[in-house]
Amino acid sequence: MKLRHKITLAATLLICGTMQAEEPVWTVDSCMAYAVEHNRTVRQKELQTDIDQLDKLEAAGNFLPGVSARTSAAYNFGRSVDPETNLYNNVSTFQNGYALEASLPIFQGGSLVQEVKRAKAAILLGKAELQEARDNAALNTFQAYIDALYFYGAAELARKKLAKSDSLVYKTRLQEELGLKGRADVLQVEAQRATDAYQLTKQENDYATALLTLKQTMNLPSDRELRLDNSMVSIPAIDYEPLDATTDESTILTALSANPTLRQAEMNRRITLIEQKKAWAGILPSISLAGSLSTSYFKELHKSGYPSFGTQFDANLGRYVGVSVSIPIFSRFSGTAGIRRARLNHRIACEKYEEQRESLQKLVQQAVNDRRGFLKESMQMEKKVEADSLAYEVTLRKFEEGLMTSLDLQNSASQLQESRMLLLQSRLTYLLKCRLVDYYQGKDIIRK
Repeated sequence: MKLRHKITLAATLLICGTMQAEEPVWTVDSCMAYAVEHNRTVRQKELQTDIDQLDKLEAAGNFLPGVSARTSAAYNFGRSVDPETNLYNNVSTFQNGYALEASLPIFQGGSLVQEVKRAKAAILLGKAELQEARDNAALNTFQAYIDALYFYGAAELARKKLAKSDSLVYKTRLQEELGLKGRADVLQVEAQRATDAYQLTKQENDYATALLTLKQTMNLPSDRELRLDNSMVSIPAIDYEPLDATTDESTILTALSANPTLRQAEMNRRITLIEQKKAWAGILPSISLAGSLSTSYFKELHKSGYPSFGTQFDANLGRYVGVSVSIPIFSRFSGTAGIRRARLNHRIACEKYEEQRESLQKLVQQAVNDRRGFLKESMQMEKKVEADSLAYEVTLRKFEEGLMTSLDLQNSASQLQESRMLLLQSRLTYLLKCRLVDYYQGKDIIRK
C-alpha cells in the first residue's frame, strides 16, 4: 500500500474514532427522560408501589383460613405427673405431641372487606405519588434546561457584542490616526470593549453554573460532558394563536381529572372514608371458626409393654371444631372515640381535597395566562429588537461620520443588547409555559 493511502486511512480512522467518542447532543426530552429514570425519589416511589401490592395481597389473604402445625418432644426426669393416673411419680418419661390447627374468620364487623378496599385505594395513591414524582423530576429538569439555554444564548450575544466592540475599537483607532476621532472617543470605545469582555466572562460563568445545576437535577455525573441542543435559542418569530375562554376551561377541567397531585388528595379522602367505616368494627361482634387435630405419644423409659408409636398415634387422635363469638361490651370509650376520630379525619381530608382543587385551578389559570402573556411579550420584543437594531445602525453610522458621540453609541448598543436578552428570556419562558399547559391538558411531558 502506498504511503499516501496509509496516511488517508489513518486519518479516516482517527476522525471516525473521534466522532464515536464525542458525546451526543442532549435535547430537552432526552434530559427529562434521563432525569426521571435516575431520580432517587422516583425509585423510592416505585419500590413503595411494590409494597402496596403486597399489602393488598395480605388483605385478601385474611379471608382465607389460617393453618398451622406444631409438634413437641419432651424428656422428663425426676418428679413428674403420670398422664394416665394424674399422680406424681419419680420416673423418667418421654412425651411427643402433634397438632394441626386451622381458623377462619366468619365476621369481623366488616373490617376485612374495608381493609381490601383500603389496600386498593393505597395502590392508586401510590401510583399517583409515583406519577407526581416523575412529573416533578421532568418539569424541574425542563426548567433547569431552559435556564442553561438562556445563559448559553446570553453568552453568545455577549460574544457577538464583544466582536463588534473589537471591530469598532479597530476602526476608531484608525480614525484617530487620520484625525477624524479624538483620543477621548478611543478611550470611551476601549472602555466599552472592556465592559463587553467582562460581560462575556460573566455570562460564560453563569452558563457553567447553570449547566452544573442541570446535571445535578438530572443526577448526571458532573464529570460527564453535556452538550445541549441550542436550536431553541435561535427559534424564528412565533406566530400568535389566540386562545379563547373555552380552551382555558377545557385545560382546567382536564387538569382536575388527571392531575396526580389532586388524585392523591382524592385517594386520601377515599382512604379516610374507608377508615371511618372500618372503625365500626370496634363496636360490632366478631365470629370465627376454628378446628384442630392433635395426637400424642407417651412412654416411660426403661419400662416395656407400652403400645407402639402407631397404635398410640391412632388411639390418642383428637378432633376439635368450634365457633367463637366475641361481643365488645365496654372498651373504655376506645370504640366510640375511634369512630369519631375517623369521622374527623375524613372531614380534614375533604377540606384538603377542596384546598388542593382550588390551588390547582389557580396554578392552571396562571400557567395559561403566563403562556399568553409571554407570547405577547415575545411579539413586542421582536418589534423592539428590530427597532433597536435600526437605531443602533443609524447611531453607528453617525458616530463614524462624527455626528454622534461615543456615549450615544454606547447607550444605543446597551439598549439593543438588553432588548435581545429580554427577547431570549421571553421566548424560552414561553416554551416552558407551553409545555406546562400541555401537561395540564393531559399530554405527556416527555415527547418521543
